[in-house]
Amino acid sequence: TGSGSTPHYLPIFFDGLREIEDPYAFLAEQGVYDMIDVGWKKVLPVIPQLIIPIKTALNTRQKKVIVKVLKVLQRLVTCDFEGGHPLIGQALVPYYRQ
Repeated sequence: TGSGSTPHYLPIFFDGLREIEDPYAFLAEQGVYDMIDVGWKKVLPVIPQLIIPIKTALNTRQKKVIVKVLKVLQRLVTCDFEGGHPLIGQALVPYYRQ
């Protein structure tokens, strides 16, 4: 990913997680995973912009979408373990009750 692409594109890909029609659903999910895996160091500052797309996707109440979002959240909170300072999960805590 380019130097400024994670903050700009990651929320867009997260917003696409509510898609159920391929190729849109596949592209959004794959885009999220690719950006998390490659640009995990840039994810932390973007967390506040991910909350609304995450909530919107979960509020679809569609099992397929919810399962996909939960798997993405799991990857999200573990992606920065590599750095030895897992902060992303901690950064999500203030948003739990919203």
